[in-house]
Amino acid sequence: MPGMRVEETAEALATAFLAVKRHLEREESLKAGLYEASRTRKPSVNALRLARKILHIYAVEEPRISKFLENALRGEEVEWDAEVLLKLLAAAFSSGLELGEPEKIVMELRRNLKKFWPESVEPWIGLTRSIAYGVAEVSEAERYPRWFVKMLRVILGRGEAERLMRFQDENKPRTYVVLNKLLKPAEKILEEAEKAGIELNPDRRLPGIYVLEKAADTRALTRLVRKGLLLIQDFSSYYAVFAADPKPGETVLDLCAAPGTKTILMGISMLNNGLIISMDSSIQRIRTHLKRVRRAGLKIVEEIAADATADLPLRIQADLVLLDPPCSSTGLFWREPTYRRSIKPRHVRMFARLQAKMIESAAGHVKKGGRLIYSTCSVSLEENELLIEDFLKRHPEFELSRIEPELGSDGLRGLRKARRLYPHRDLCNGFFVAKLTKKW
Repeated sequence: MPGMRVEETAEALATAFLAVKRHLEREESLKAGLYEASRTRKPSVNALRLARKILHIYAVEEPRISKFLENALRGEEVEWDAEVLLKLLAAAFSSGLELGEPEKIVMELRRNLKKFWPESVEPWIGLTRSIAYGVAEVSEAERYPRWFVKMLRVILGRGEAERLMRFQDENKPRTYVVLNKLLKPAEKILEEAEKAGIELNPDRRLPGIYVLEKAADTRALTRLVRKGLLLIQDFSSYYAVFAADPKPGETVLDLCAAPGTKTILMGISMLNNGLIISMDSSIQRIRTHLKRVRRAGLKIVEEIAADATADLPLRIQADLVLLDPPCSSTGLFWREPTYRRSIKPRHVRMFARLQAKMIESAAGHVKKGGRLIYSTCSVSLEENELLIEDFLKRHPEFELSRIEPELGSDGLRGLRKARRLYPHRDLCNGFFVAKLTKKW
Protein backbone atom coordinates (compact mmCIF):
# COMPACT_ATOMS: atom_id res chain seq x y z
CA MET A 1 0.00 0.00 0.00
CA PRO A 2 1.22 3.56 -0.66
CA GLY A 3 3.41 4.85 2.15
CA MET A 4 3.86 1.47 3.84
CA ARG A 5 7.30 0.11 4.57
CA VAL A 6 8.18 -3.32 3.22
CA GLU A 7 8.47 -4.55 6.84
CA GLU A 8 4.85 -3.57 7.52
CA THR A 9 3.62 -5.21 4.32
CA ALA A 10 5.46 -8.41 5.24
CA GLU A 11 4.02 -8.25 8.76
CA ALA A 12 0.52 -7.92 7.31
CA LEU A 13 1.06 -10.94 5.06
CA ALA A 14 2.54 -12.97 7.92
CA THR A 15 -0.40 -12.14 10.19
CA ALA A 16 -2.88 -12.99 7.44
CA PHE A 17 -1.08 -16.28 6.71
CA LEU A 18 -1.20 -17.39 10.35
CA ALA A 19 -4.86 -16.34 10.51
CA VAL A 20 -5.71 -18.56 7.52
CA LYS A 21 -3.77 -21.47 9.04
CA ARG A 22 -5.73 -21.18 12.28
CA HIS A 23 -8.98 -20.84 10.31
CA LEU A 24 -8.29 -24.12 8.51
CA GLU A 25 -6.78 -26.05 11.42
CA ARG A 26 -9.46 -25.19 13.98
CA GLU A 27 -12.40 -24.55 11.66
CA GLU A 28 -12.74 -21.03 13.05
CA SER A 29 -13.83 -17.98 11.06
CA LEU A 30 -11.13 -15.90 9.39
CA LYS A 31 -12.09 -13.09 11.75
CA ALA A 32 -11.39 -15.30 14.78
CA GLY A 33 -8.13 -16.47 13.20
CA LEU A 34 -7.02 -12.88 12.64
CA TYR A 35 -7.88 -11.97 16.21
CA GLU A 36 -5.71 -14.77 17.60
CA ALA A 37 -2.83 -14.13 15.17
CA SER A 38 -2.79 -10.39 15.90
CA ARG A 39 -2.99 -10.98 19.64
CA THR A 40 0.17 -13.09 19.43
CA ARG A 41 2.12 -10.99 16.93
CA LYS A 42 0.88 -7.50 17.89
CA PRO A 43 1.20 -5.99 14.38
CA SER A 44 1.21 -2.23 13.81
CA VAL A 45 -2.12 -0.53 13.07
CA ASN A 46 -1.22 -0.19 9.37
CA ALA A 47 -0.16 -3.83 9.12
CA LEU A 48 -3.36 -5.00 10.82
CA ARG A 49 -5.50 -2.96 8.44
CA LEU A 50 -3.68 -4.40 5.43
CA ALA A 51 -3.99 -7.92 6.86
CA ARG A 52 -7.76 -7.44 7.05
CA LYS A 53 -7.90 -6.33 3.42
CA ILE A 54 -5.75 -9.25 2.27
CA LEU A 55 -7.91 -11.75 4.16
CA HIS A 56 -11.09 -10.38 2.62
CA ILE A 57 -9.54 -10.60 -0.86
CA TYR A 58 -8.33 -14.14 -0.13
CA ALA A 59 -11.81 -15.22 1.03
CA VAL A 60 -13.47 -13.83 -2.10
CA GLU A 61 -10.83 -14.92 -4.59
CA GLU A 62 -9.89 -18.34 -3.20
CA PRO A 63 -11.86 -20.36 -5.81
CA ARG A 64 -10.14 -18.79 -8.83
CA ILE A 65 -6.73 -18.74 -7.10
CA SER A 66 -7.12 -22.46 -6.36
CA LYS A 67 -7.94 -23.15 -10.01
CA PHE A 68 -4.91 -21.14 -11.14
CA LEU A 69 -2.56 -23.00 -8.78
CA GLU A 70 -4.02 -26.36 -9.75
CA ASN A 71 -3.09 -25.65 -13.37
CA ALA A 72 0.30 -24.13 -12.50
CA LEU A 73 1.42 -26.96 -10.19
CA ARG A 74 0.43 -29.60 -12.78
CA GLY A 75 -0.24 -32.33 -10.29
CA GLU A 76 2.82 -31.67 -8.12
CA GLU A 77 2.10 -32.26 -4.45
CA VAL A 78 2.68 -29.27 -2.19
CA GLU A 79 2.39 -29.31 1.60
CA TRP A 80 -0.83 -27.69 2.72
CA ASP A 81 0.75 -24.73 4.56
CA ALA A 82 2.89 -23.96 1.48
CA GLU A 83 -0.28 -24.06 -0.63
CA VAL A 84 -2.00 -21.69 1.81
CA LEU A 85 0.88 -19.22 1.54
CA LEU A 86 0.89 -19.43 -2.27
CA LYS A 87 -2.86 -18.78 -2.38
CA LEU A 88 -2.56 -15.83 -0.02
CA LEU A 89 0.31 -14.24 -1.96
CA ALA A 90 -1.39 -14.89 -5.30
CA ALA A 91 -4.60 -13.27 -4.05
CA ALA A 92 -2.71 -10.25 -2.68
CA PHE A 93 -0.55 -9.67 -5.76
CA SER A 94 -3.42 -10.15 -8.23
CA SER A 95 -5.76 -7.82 -6.34
CA GLY A 96 -4.41 -4.48 -7.51
CA LEU A 97 -3.15 -3.53 -4.03
CA GLU A 98 0.07 -1.51 -4.27
CA LEU A 99 2.19 -3.81 -2.14
CA GLY A 100 5.62 -2.94 -3.54
CA GLU A 101 8.33 -5.08 -5.09
CA PRO A 102 7.48 -8.78 -4.67
CA GLU A 103 11.13 -9.88 -4.29
CA LYS A 104 11.74 -7.57 -1.33
CA ILE A 105 8.40 -8.48 0.27
CA VAL A 106 9.06 -12.22 -0.01
CA MET A 107 12.57 -11.82 1.46
CA GLU A 108 11.18 -9.85 4.40
CA LEU A 109 8.33 -12.33 4.81
CA ARG A 110 10.85 -15.18 5.13
CA ARG A 111 12.61 -13.30 7.92
CA ASN A 112 9.34 -12.39 9.56
CA LEU A 113 7.78 -15.85 9.62
CA LYS A 114 10.99 -17.62 10.69
CA LYS A 115 10.01 -21.14 11.79
CA PHE A 116 6.53 -20.74 10.28
CA TRP A 117 7.94 -20.24 6.77
CA PRO A 118 7.09 -23.42 4.80
CA GLU A 119 10.31 -24.52 3.08
CA SER A 120 8.42 -26.55 0.46
CA VAL A 121 7.03 -23.30 -0.99
CA GLU A 122 10.43 -22.28 -2.38
CA PRO A 123 10.23 -23.95 -5.82
CA TRP A 124 6.91 -22.24 -6.46
CA ILE A 125 7.39 -18.80 -4.94
CA GLY A 126 8.24 -17.37 -8.37
CA LEU A 127 4.59 -17.84 -9.36
CA THR A 128 3.56 -14.93 -7.17
CA ARG A 129 6.26 -12.76 -8.73
CA SER A 130 4.87 -13.64 -12.16
CA ILE A 131 1.39 -12.65 -11.01
CA ALA A 132 2.61 -9.36 -9.56
CA TYR A 133 4.30 -8.41 -12.83
CA GLY A 134 1.40 -9.57 -14.99
CA VAL A 135 3.34 -12.40 -16.62
CA ALA A 136 0.89 -15.00 -15.29
CA GLU A 137 -2.78 -14.05 -15.26
CA VAL A 138 -5.33 -15.46 -12.84
CA SER A 139 -8.49 -16.10 -14.83
CA GLU A 140 -11.98 -15.44 -13.55
CA ALA A 141 -13.93 -18.19 -11.84
CA GLU A 142 -17.40 -18.53 -10.34
CA ARG A 143 -17.48 -16.48 -7.18
CA TYR A 144 -20.79 -17.85 -5.96
CA PRO A 145 -22.16 -21.39 -6.03
CA ARG A 146 -24.69 -21.94 -8.78
CA TRP A 147 -27.46 -22.97 -6.40
CA PHE A 148 -27.10 -19.66 -4.54
CA VAL A 149 -27.18 -17.64 -7.77
CA LYS A 150 -30.33 -19.48 -8.84
CA MET A 151 -31.94 -18.86 -5.44
CA LEU A 152 -31.12 -15.13 -5.54
CA ARG A 153 -32.58 -14.81 -9.03
CA VAL A 154 -35.84 -16.37 -7.86
CA ILE A 155 -36.00 -13.97 -4.88
CA LEU A 156 -34.75 -10.74 -6.48
CA GLY A 157 -34.84 -11.23 -10.22
CA ARG A 158 -31.79 -11.64 -12.46
CA GLY A 159 -30.69 -7.98 -12.59
CA GLU A 160 -31.07 -7.27 -8.89
CA ALA A 161 -29.36 -10.54 -7.97
CA GLU A 162 -26.37 -9.56 -10.11
CA ARG A 163 -26.25 -6.14 -8.46
CA LEU A 164 -26.23 -7.71 -4.99
CA MET A 165 -23.39 -10.11 -5.81
CA ARG A 166 -21.33 -7.43 -7.54
CA PHE A 167 -21.86 -5.09 -4.59
CA GLN A 168 -20.66 -7.75 -2.14
CA ASP A 169 -17.53 -8.38 -4.18
CA GLU A 170 -16.64 -4.71 -4.57
CA ASN A 171 -17.54 -3.22 -1.19
CA LYS A 172 -16.32 -3.78 2.34
CA PRO A 173 -18.97 -4.48 5.01
CA ARG A 174 -19.77 -1.66 7.41
CA THR A 175 -19.10 -1.99 11.13
CA TYR A 176 -21.90 -0.86 13.43
CA VAL A 177 -21.58 0.05 17.10
CA VAL A 178 -24.08 0.46 19.96
CA LEU A 179 -23.30 2.35 23.18
CA ASN A 180 -23.84 0.51 26.46
CA LYS A 181 -25.71 3.13 28.46
CA LEU A 182 -25.99 0.75 31.42
CA LEU A 183 -22.35 1.45 32.27
CA LYS A 184 -22.01 5.12 31.32
CA PRO A 185 -24.12 7.90 29.80
CA ALA A 186 -23.98 8.00 26.01
CA GLU A 187 -22.17 11.34 25.90
CA LYS A 188 -19.42 10.02 28.21
CA ILE A 189 -18.88 6.95 26.02
CA LEU A 190 -18.75 9.10 22.88
CA GLU A 191 -16.25 11.39 24.58
CA GLU A 192 -14.05 8.44 25.56
CA ALA A 193 -14.26 7.02 22.04
CA GLU A 194 -13.29 10.36 20.50
CA LYS A 195 -10.25 10.63 22.78
CA ALA A 196 -9.21 7.15 21.58
CA GLY A 197 -9.37 8.28 17.94
CA ILE A 198 -12.60 6.37 17.23
CA GLU A 199 -14.99 8.17 14.89
CA LEU A 200 -18.65 7.18 15.28
CA ASN A 201 -21.47 8.64 13.20
CA PRO A 202 -25.13 8.01 14.09
CA ASP A 203 -27.10 5.95 11.58
CA ARG A 204 -30.19 8.05 10.92
CA ARG A 205 -32.43 5.06 10.19
CA LEU A 206 -32.67 4.00 13.86
CA PRO A 207 -31.79 5.79 17.10
CA GLY A 208 -28.95 4.40 19.18
CA ILE A 209 -26.78 2.76 16.53
CA TYR A 210 -23.60 4.23 15.02
CA VAL A 211 -21.40 3.55 12.01
CA LEU A 212 -17.74 3.02 12.86
CA GLU A 213 -16.09 5.38 10.38
CA LYS A 214 -12.52 5.21 11.68
CA ALA A 215 -10.44 3.75 14.48
CA ALA A 216 -6.99 5.31 14.57
CA ASP A 217 -5.85 2.51 16.88
CA THR A 218 -7.78 -0.75 16.67
CA ARG A 219 -6.36 -1.76 20.05
CA ALA A 220 -8.12 1.21 21.65
CA LEU A 221 -11.35 0.05 20.02
CA THR A 222 -10.78 -3.47 21.37
CA ARG A 223 -10.26 -2.08 24.88
CA LEU A 224 -13.60 -0.24 24.82
CA VAL A 225 -15.34 -3.36 23.52
CA ARG A 226 -13.79 -5.53 26.23
CA LYS A 227 -14.84 -3.01 28.88
CA GLY A 228 -18.39 -3.43 27.61
CA LEU A 229 -18.83 0.22 26.68
CA LEU A 230 -19.14 -0.47 22.94
CA LEU A 231 -21.11 -3.33 21.42
CA ILE A 232 -20.27 -4.45 17.88
CA GLN A 233 -23.56 -5.50 16.32
CA ASP A 234 -24.71 -5.48 12.72
CA PHE A 235 -27.54 -3.10 11.83
CA SER A 236 -29.76 -6.03 10.85
CA SER A 237 -29.62 -7.68 14.28
CA TYR A 238 -30.09 -4.32 16.00
CA TYR A 239 -33.22 -3.83 13.88
CA ALA A 240 -34.60 -7.17 15.13
CA VAL A 241 -34.22 -6.05 18.76
CA PHE A 242 -35.66 -2.62 17.90
CA ALA A 243 -38.66 -4.36 16.30
CA ALA A 244 -39.12 -6.46 19.44
CA ASP A 245 -39.39 -3.24 21.49
CA PRO A 246 -38.60 -4.72 24.94
CA LYS A 247 -39.93 -2.44 27.67
CA PRO A 248 -38.93 -1.92 31.33
CA GLY A 249 -40.69 -4.37 33.64
CA GLU A 250 -41.42 -6.97 30.95
CA THR A 251 -40.60 -10.66 31.03
CA VAL A 252 -38.51 -11.67 28.01
CA LEU A 253 -37.50 -15.11 26.82
CA ASP A 254 -34.38 -15.02 24.63
CA LEU A 255 -33.93 -18.34 22.84
CA CYS A 256 -30.61 -19.29 21.20
CA ALA A 257 -29.22 -16.37 23.20
CA ALA A 258 -25.44 -16.88 22.92
CA PRO A 259 -23.12 -15.06 22.45
CA GLY A 260 -25.33 -12.47 24.19
CA THR A 261 -25.27 -9.18 22.30
CA LYS A 262 -29.04 -9.21 21.67
CA THR A 263 -29.61 -9.98 25.35
CA ILE A 264 -27.52 -6.94 26.28
CA LEU A 265 -29.34 -4.74 23.76
CA MET A 266 -32.69 -5.75 25.24
CA GLY A 267 -31.39 -5.09 28.76
CA ILE A 268 -30.34 -1.59 27.72
CA SER A 269 -33.78 -0.94 26.23
CA MET A 270 -35.43 -2.26 29.43
CA LEU A 271 -33.23 0.00 31.61
CA ASN A 272 -32.15 -3.05 33.64
CA ASN A 273 -35.73 -3.43 34.89
CA GLY A 274 -37.67 -6.67 34.37
CA LEU A 275 -36.55 -10.22 33.63
CA ILE A 276 -34.68 -11.74 30.70
CA ILE A 277 -34.40 -15.52 30.59
CA SER A 278 -31.58 -16.43 28.19
CA MET A 279 -31.50 -19.94 26.84
CA ASP A 280 -28.98 -21.86 24.75
CA SER A 281 -28.29 -25.53 24.18
CA SER A 282 -24.56 -25.27 24.95
CA ILE A 283 -23.42 -24.99 28.57
CA GLN A 284 -20.08 -23.58 27.38
CA ARG A 285 -21.83 -20.86 25.35
CA ILE A 286 -24.07 -20.10 28.32
CA ARG A 287 -20.99 -19.58 30.51
CA THR A 288 -19.49 -17.21 27.94
CA HIS A 289 -22.86 -15.48 27.64
CA LEU A 290 -23.06 -15.05 31.42
CA LYS A 291 -19.62 -13.42 31.56
CA ARG A 292 -20.55 -11.00 28.76
CA VAL A 293 -23.88 -9.88 30.26
CA ARG A 294 -22.37 -9.45 33.73
CA ARG A 295 -19.50 -7.40 32.32
CA ALA A 296 -22.06 -5.29 30.46
CA GLY A 297 -23.77 -4.39 33.75
CA LEU A 298 -26.93 -6.46 33.26
CA LYS A 299 -28.61 -7.58 36.49
CA ILE A 300 -31.92 -8.94 35.17
CA VAL A 301 -30.70 -12.00 33.28
CA GLU A 302 -31.17 -15.65 34.23
CA GLU A 303 -29.52 -18.36 32.12
CA ILE A 304 -30.84 -21.81 31.26
CA ALA A 305 -29.12 -24.51 29.22
CA ALA A 306 -31.81 -26.24 27.17
CA ASP A 307 -32.57 -27.49 23.66
CA ALA A 308 -35.04 -25.13 21.97
CA THR A 309 -36.13 -27.83 19.50
CA ALA A 310 -37.86 -29.70 22.37
CA ASP A 311 -40.34 -28.73 25.08
CA LEU A 312 -38.72 -26.02 27.18
CA PRO A 313 -38.10 -26.78 30.89
CA LEU A 314 -40.14 -23.83 32.19
CA ARG A 315 -43.78 -22.74 32.44
CA ILE A 316 -43.28 -19.04 31.98
CA GLN A 317 -45.57 -16.92 29.78
CA ALA A 318 -43.51 -14.05 28.43
CA ASP A 319 -44.41 -10.61 27.12
CA LEU A 320 -41.75 -11.10 24.46
CA VAL A 321 -40.06 -14.17 23.00
CA LEU A 322 -37.06 -13.52 20.75
CA LEU A 323 -36.08 -16.40 18.48
CA ASP A 324 -32.96 -15.86 16.39
CA PRO A 325 -32.22 -19.50 15.56
CA PRO A 326 -29.18 -21.07 13.92
CA CYS A 327 -29.51 -20.70 10.16
CA SER A 328 -27.70 -21.32 6.87
CA SER A 329 -26.09 -17.84 7.02
CA THR A 330 -26.74 -17.13 3.34
CA GLY A 331 -27.17 -13.49 4.35
CA LEU A 332 -23.55 -13.46 5.57
CA PHE A 333 -21.89 -14.26 2.24
CA TRP A 334 -20.78 -10.60 2.16
CA ARG A 335 -19.24 -10.50 5.62
CA GLU A 336 -17.92 -14.08 5.64
CA PRO A 337 -17.03 -14.96 2.01
CA THR A 338 -15.70 -18.40 3.03
CA TYR A 339 -19.32 -19.43 3.73
CA ARG A 340 -19.89 -19.44 -0.04
CA ARG A 341 -17.84 -22.62 -0.29
CA SER A 342 -19.09 -24.39 2.83
CA ILE A 343 -22.87 -23.80 2.74
CA LYS A 344 -24.87 -26.23 0.58
CA PRO A 345 -28.60 -26.52 -0.24
CA ARG A 346 -28.88 -29.39 2.23
CA HIS A 347 -27.88 -26.98 5.02
CA VAL A 348 -30.79 -24.68 4.13
CA ARG A 349 -33.21 -27.61 4.38
CA MET A 350 -31.62 -28.91 7.59
CA PHE A 351 -31.82 -25.54 9.35
CA ALA A 352 -35.41 -24.99 8.18
CA ARG A 353 -36.43 -28.22 9.93
CA LEU A 354 -34.68 -27.16 13.15
CA GLN A 355 -36.21 -23.68 13.00
CA ALA A 356 -39.72 -25.11 12.60
CA LYS A 357 -39.26 -27.12 15.80
CA MET A 358 -37.88 -24.09 17.64
CA ILE A 359 -40.72 -21.73 16.70
CA GLU A 360 -43.20 -24.38 17.90
CA SER A 361 -41.43 -24.49 21.26
CA ALA A 362 -41.32 -20.69 21.43
CA ALA A 363 -45.01 -20.21 20.62
CA GLY A 364 -46.16 -21.98 23.79
CA HIS A 365 -44.46 -19.38 25.98
CA VAL A 366 -46.01 -16.19 24.55
CA LYS A 367 -48.74 -14.67 26.70
CA LYS A 368 -51.97 -13.27 25.26
CA GLY A 369 -51.15 -9.94 23.63
CA GLY A 370 -47.45 -10.82 23.69
CA ARG A 371 -45.15 -10.90 20.71
CA LEU A 372 -42.84 -13.41 19.12
CA ILE A 373 -39.94 -12.03 17.07
CA TYR A 374 -38.46 -14.43 14.54
CA SER A 375 -35.29 -13.46 12.68
CA THR A 376 -32.53 -15.08 10.64
CA CYS A 377 -29.41 -13.96 8.79
CA SER A 378 -30.56 -16.04 5.83
CA VAL A 379 -32.19 -14.86 2.61
CA SER A 380 -33.73 -18.24 1.69
CA LEU A 381 -37.50 -18.67 1.44
CA GLU A 382 -37.40 -22.03 3.25
CA GLU A 383 -36.03 -20.51 6.47
CA ASN A 384 -38.21 -17.41 6.37
CA GLU A 385 -41.51 -16.84 4.54
CA LEU A 386 -42.31 -20.52 3.96
CA LEU A 387 -41.65 -21.28 7.62
CA ILE A 388 -43.83 -18.36 8.82
CA GLU A 389 -46.62 -19.36 6.42
CA ASP A 390 -46.68 -22.89 7.83
CA PHE A 391 -46.55 -21.59 11.40
CA LEU A 392 -49.54 -19.25 10.90
CA LYS A 393 -51.59 -22.10 9.36
CA ARG A 394 -51.00 -24.19 12.47
CA HIS A 395 -51.43 -21.28 14.90
CA PRO A 396 -54.44 -19.08 14.09
CA GLU A 397 -54.01 -17.48 17.51
CA PHE A 398 -51.02 -15.59 16.08
CA GLU A 399 -51.05 -12.87 13.45
CA LEU A 400 -48.26 -11.22 11.50
CA SER A 401 -47.90 -7.62 12.75
CA ARG A 402 -46.42 -4.51 11.22
CA ILE A 403 -42.88 -3.56 12.25
CA GLU A 404 -42.09 0.09 12.93
CA PRO A 405 -40.24 1.64 11.25
CA GLU A 406 -40.66 -0.31 8.01
CA LEU A 407 -37.05 -0.53 6.89
CA GLY A 408 -35.68 -2.63 4.07
CA SER A 409 -38.08 -4.44 1.74
CA ASP A 410 -41.41 -6.19 2.20
CA GLY A 411 -41.41 -9.90 2.91
CA LEU A 412 -42.15 -12.16 -0.04
CA ARG A 413 -45.14 -14.42 -0.85
CA GLY A 414 -47.59 -11.76 0.35
CA LEU A 415 -46.07 -11.45 3.85
CA ARG A 416 -45.57 -7.72 3.35
CA LYS A 417 -45.48 -6.93 7.09
CA ALA A 418 -42.31 -9.01 7.47
CA ARG A 419 -39.07 -7.24 6.56
CA ARG A 420 -36.11 -8.24 4.42
CA LEU A 421 -32.73 -6.49 4.43
CA TYR A 422 -30.15 -6.88 1.66
CA PRO A 423 -26.46 -5.84 1.67
CA HIS A 424 -26.60 -3.78 -1.54
CA ARG A 425 -29.74 -1.88 -0.49
CA ASP A 426 -29.40 -1.64 3.28
CA LEU A 427 -25.63 -1.82 3.87
CA CYS A 428 -25.92 -4.67 6.35
CA ASN A 429 -26.16 -8.45 6.46
CA GLY A 430 -28.87 -10.16 4.48
CA PHE A 431 -31.66 -10.57 7.02
CA PHE A 432 -35.29 -11.48 7.67
CA VAL A 433 -37.46 -10.44 10.61
CA ALA A 434 -41.11 -11.14 11.39
CA LYS A 435 -43.21 -9.94 14.32
CA LEU A 436 -45.99 -12.29 15.43
CA THR A 437 -48.60 -11.15 17.96
CA LYS A 438 -50.68 -13.61 20.01
CA LYS A 439 -54.37 -12.64 19.76
CA TRP A 440 -55.78 -15.08 22.31
